[in-house]
Amino acid sequence: MIARLFGTIEETGSDWVILRAGAVGYRVLLSPYAMSQLSAREKEISLRTFLLWGEHQETPLLVGFLDAAEEELFHEIRRIGGLGPTKAIRMISLPPGSFWEAIASGDVGRLRKLKGVGETTAKKLVSELRDRVPSLISASPADSLSSGGSPLPEGPLSPRGAVAAVREVLVAQFGHSPSEADAMIRRALSRNPSARTEEELFHEVYRHGVD
Repeated sequence: MIARLFGTIEETGSDWVILRAGAVGYRVLLSPYAMSQLSAREKEISLRTFLLWGEHQETPLLVGFLDAAEEELFHEIRRIGGLGPTKAIRMISLPPGSFWEAIASGDVGRLRKLKGVGETTAKKLVSELRDRVPSLISASPADSLSSGGSPLPEGPLSPRGAVAAVREVLVAQFGHSPSEADAMIRRALSRNPSARTEEELFHEVYRHGVD
């Protein structure tokens, strides 16, 4: 199972990139939201990935995500009957937080503007996903930190999926204590509140390290 890719963008299409990782080029399907974010990013990136290969597919399909929040949203949409993975990824043209806000408020008009979404599908998204909103977006940025920590500064997207994902890596893979990881993330966001994705936040954390 290919879960993460780190590499250089060699080629782009309307909804895909070819990411060179070592001597291999991977074609990765991306959401409209992810494609719009990549245009302003460096060519060297990291993507979370999910490999699709079912009995009705001639070839495997690798789907990519900028961060944990986008991947979580994709899985929630694809589980809805009648939609599936390819429709799900093409619907994500809003930042994950904005998508969930539309679900929570029942904003059918906004959802109808998404690719492949008409009145019926928009209402279905609201009815199927509204009960999932509290567990996915109700936590404030500070909830990702240890008790007693100062609230994290709010960047456009960083306060949810990216913070949690970077904190997990710092603790589980790099051996930092939870409180140390929280402090590193807090300082990184203080320096750069506009950090939007897991990759950008992680880069900011280790650009200065523990100070």
